[in-house]
Amino acid sequence: MKLDFLKKYFSIFLTVYIVVLFTKVVFYIYLHKEFSDFSSKEAFYAMLWGYKFDFAIAGVVAFLATLFDWSKKLFALVGSLLVVSIFLLQIGDILYYNEANRHIGYEITDTFTDASSLFMTAYGQHTILTLSSLSLAIFLFIGLYRWFIGFPKTKLRKIYVAQKLILIVLTVFFVRGMAQHIPLNPWQSNQIGEGKLANLALNSSYNVLYVLSNSGKKLKKMKLPKVDKDKITVAFRELYPKDNRKQTTPQLKKPNIIFFFLESWSAVNMKSYGYPKATTPFFDKMLKKSIHPKAMMASGHRTTEGIFATLVSYQNPLGRSVAKSNLQGFDYTSIIKILKQKGYESAFFQGTSKETSGTGSLAQDLGFSKSYGKHDIKERKYSENYWGVQDVDLYNFALKKIDGMKKPFVIGINGATTHDDILPKGIEPKEFSKDRAYNRQLNALHFADMALGEFVKRVEKKYPNTLFVFFADHCGGVRGTTFQSYLIPFTIYHKDLEAKSYDVILSQRDIAPTVYDLAIGDYKKDNINFSGKSLLDDQRFFADYYHNGILGWVEKDKILELNLVTNKERCYELRGFKNNEIECSDEIRSFKNRMLSFTEVSQSLLFEGKTDKFIEYRNQK
Repeated sequence: MKLDFLKKYFSIFLTVYIVVLFTKVVFYIYLHKEFSDFSSKEAFYAMLWGYKFDFAIAGVVAFLATLFDWSKKLFALVGSLLVVSIFLLQIGDILYYNEANRHIGYEITDTFTDASSLFMTAYGQHTILTLSSLSLAIFLFIGLYRWFIGFPKTKLRKIYVAQKLILIVLTVFFVRGMAQHIPLNPWQSNQIGEGKLANLALNSSYNVLYVLSNSGKKLKKMKLPKVDKDKITVAFRELYPKDNRKQTTPQLKKPNIIFFFLESWSAVNMKSYGYPKATTPFFDKMLKKSIHPKAMMASGHRTTEGIFATLVSYQNPLGRSVAKSNLQGFDYTSIIKILKQKGYESAFFQGTSKETSGTGSLAQDLGFSKSYGKHDIKERKYSENYWGVQDVDLYNFALKKIDGMKKPFVIGINGATTHDDILPKGIEPKEFSKDRAYNRQLNALHFADMALGEFVKRVEKKYPNTLFVFFADHCGGVRGTTFQSYLIPFTIYHKDLEAKSYDVILSQRDIAPTVYDLAIGDYKKDNINFSGKSLLDDQRFFADYYHNGILGWVEKDKILELNLVTNKERCYELRGFKNNEIECSDEIRSFKNRMLSFTEVSQSLLFEGKTDKFIEYRNQK
């Protein structure tokens, strides 16, 4: 029949939609704690509300499969493989979301590089879900193949081209979100009004499709609410007041400097930040004899995002990384580049492959002369986990390289122990939680803390004039609120610095100015182009984070979260390290202009390649 081509198309279309809807239900059930604030009725509504994204991916898969409908076997094979691939991608996204609190997006381009590590981590940490999904995928493939091979093949005749044109029009219709006047964008999921429900509405397959289809294009600035120039001027005067000096900063004499990008260390999992058990006894002890704020906000959920915000003291592109994008080629003011000009030798060390997510190349672009990864580390005390060498072996390797470096030196270290939850043989796990998976994660953290302590002791003994800068590159596996999924530890130690605690929340952007003031001079007097502030020489602090369409802003003990699509505001008060929702007061609403002004200026200059102009906004009269 002439309409058989439509029957094939919509058979696969409907199959994909059912598969995606099923995986959304699994997503909700498996991550039910994430959505505990909503009823099952609200959750299911959100799943159905996102039908445009589901229809879009269903249309693409259906069209690709029908390109092979001139052969029954090829049609059945390709159609089955595509549907199963969508199923596995959706399941993989559940595991990724469990770790990063967001759907797979631009990270998909790193999948093939780290494929084996990703699979083994999924198998090790989510064994039941992984095995059951693989088994179901096999049965799904067999069932679909038997069904699809029963469809008659399409004859190659004159009408064939017309049929394909009709299917192209249909597919474009679905990909554009059907009747809407703009192309379907993943951020439109936030139109549902609730950030977490938006994550249920959006399926990762479309998110990945959107990213891949735009991968060859330049990374573009996200559209933000408009802010008047006069309001921007007022905001920057409030953010960077001229009388913001505190005291004379203690000056160290050309100290060696070590930046510890502590992989996936989440503050909520540490006793110093509210967890009931001592998972990181060394860090807790170090905190008491160091200079530190109440806590710090991470600037992203990837190592490259943490590296950029820390070293450049600048906001990341919202929800993205400059790494492996058109933005990486711009010239940035970096604390490492400044230190190199002062005579420092530099190197960056990581326990994973040095090009995982482009980390090594970004680190070198930002000033580190050398970059080392797991393949450079030949001598090992322990076997690798699924991502790389254990931190003990990484630190041993780094110490040997330090011995051969000119002094003073500056190095960055990013481990791999907490990139996984596998303890080396011979290391007995402790009971930090009754939840087995969570307990494995906390034991990996505990082992990493032990390795950190041993390394610091050895370095301080050999090189007593060393400034140790401890902080997480980002959070990982957080069981908590959006705010808590960006809350990281931070402290800075040198034997000659008097310990002091400051009751403020810092941003990763504040690390570089603080280190500059301690090791080099006065970042304000020297007019250094940082957007962050020095913990030792500033008074008014603010921190920001971006998560799935939500822009968060922290001042003192108050938080404003703004949905950039719906303009809906949510306000919180910090009690300890927990954010409790409260009614939005005039005080918290006043954050909005500062938040939007800072973000608009930061993002505009970033995408224009003019971040060096930020200092002009900061210093305006």
